[in-house]
Amino acid sequence: MASLLNVLIGEYRVSELLGAGGMGEVYKATHTHFGRVIAVKVLTSGESDPATVKRFYSEAKIQASLRHPGVAEYLGFYEYHGRPCILMEYVDGQTIASILERRGSFPPQEAFRIAQAIAAVVAHFHEQGVLHRDIKTNNIKIGSDGRIKVLDFGIARLQSTRNLTSTGVVIGTPGMLAPEQVNGQTVTPATDVWQFGVMVYEMLSGRLPFRADNTRELYAQILNAKPAPLITHPTLPAGFEKVVNRCLQKDPGKRYASGRELLAALDALEGRKESAPAPVPAPRFEAVIDAKPPVSLRLVGLIAGGVVVLVAIVVGVVQWSRPTTAETGVSPCVEPSSETETNSGEMRTVTLSTVGVSAQVFCGGHLVGMTPYPLKAKVGDKVKLVLRSEGYKPKDVSFNVTERAEYNESLDRVGEP
Repeated sequence: MASLLNVLIGEYRVSELLGAGGMGEVYKATHTHFGRVIAVKVLTSGESDPATVKRFYSEAKIQASLRHPGVAEYLGFYEYHGRPCILMEYVDGQTIASILERRGSFPPQEAFRIAQAIAAVVAHFHEQGVLHRDIKTNNIKIGSDGRIKVLDFGIARLQSTRNLTSTGVVIGTPGMLAPEQVNGQTVTPATDVWQFGVMVYEMLSGRLPFRADNTRELYAQILNAKPAPLITHPTLPAGFEKVVNRCLQKDPGKRYASGRELLAALDALEGRKESAPAPVPAPRFEAVIDAKPPVSLRLVGLIAGGVVVLVAIVVGVVQWSRPTTAETGVSPCVEPSSETETNSGEMRTVTLSTVGVSAQVFCGGHLVGMTPYPLKAKVGDKVKLVLRSEGYKPKDVSFNVTERAEYNESLDRVGEP
C-alpha cells in the first residue's frame, strides 16, 4: 500500500500515506525546491477496469472545475509509471468523523455553524452542475485554520454527463444513501441534501439515523423507517431540527431542491437574507458564521524556551443586529460590566478561534463548544472561560470585549515546565 513512499511524482517527493479507498491512495508530498506541501491521489496499482479509470479522470475534471474555499484546490494532473495522479491542496486538520469518534456529538451551536459552511459548499456544487453523491463525515475536514473542506469526488458526477454507473447499481456509502440511491433511481441535488441531513443528524446525536446489522435491514430502514427525534437542546437554534427533518424526507420532491435552497433555510434561522455565492478569494470560516468579512487572522506559531504554545485569537466585531430576547441573549461566559448592565447598546458576536489545533471551550465548568466559538456580548463586558486541548495544560482565560479586540493566549504542553 505504501509503495510510493519517497518516490518523485513530478517535482513532488512523497513522504506519507494519508489514506486509501476503493479507487485510490492519497499521499502527502513536498515540492523538492520550494517546500510546498500538497496531497496526491493516485489510482490504485493494477487497476485497469476502463470504467474505474474513466471515473478517476472524471474526478479530476470535476475537482478542477470547482473554485470555492470549501473545496481542496486542484493543482494539476500527472501520470506516474502509467498511474494517473491528481495533485491537490493538502488540508491539515481533522475529519468530522475523527472528531466524533474522539469526543462524541458536537455542541448544537458548533454543529449549526459547520452545517452552514458545508451547505454553502454544496450550493456551489449544484450551481456548477455537480452532484457529490458521497457527502459524509469522513469526507469533510475542519482545517487547523478553522475552515471546512469537502473532499473526495470519487463518485461525483456532472448532471449534464451520462452516469458512469450501470442503472440499478447502488454506489456510495451504505449508511448515507438516499432512498433513490438504494432503489438505483436517478440522483438529483436533493440526493446531496439527504446526505447532508444524515451527516448533520450524526453530528448532533453522535449516531447515524439509520443503523442495522446487515445491508438488507439497513436499506429497509432508509426506505421505510423514521429516524429517532433529535434530543431538544436549549442551545439548538430554533427550527434547526425542522430543517434536518426536511432533508430526510423519503420523497426527494419534499426536500430542499438544492444546496442554495438549503443554505437559505439555514440562514433564515438567524433572520438573515440568503447569502450570495461566495467570492474568490473567500472569507475565512468565521465569515460563514457571521455573514460579514472577518478580521484577517495571523497564523501564529510560538516556540520559546522549548515550550510549544497554542495561540488563541479572539476576533471581535462581526455582526451587528437589533437586539431581541430570542436572538441576543448574553453568552453564559459573559459578565456584564457595571457600565453595560444598564446600557441598551447593540449586541455583537465575538468569535474565539485557535490556531494550530481545536480547543474545547468551558464556561462555569460546562463544555459549551469548540473553537471557533462565537459568543454574544456588548463592549465592556468581561468574558471568562477555560480552554482545553488534548496534550496542553488547561488555562483560565478572561478578556474585556472592545470595539475590535484581538486577544492572544498561549497554552503550554503537558509535561513542559
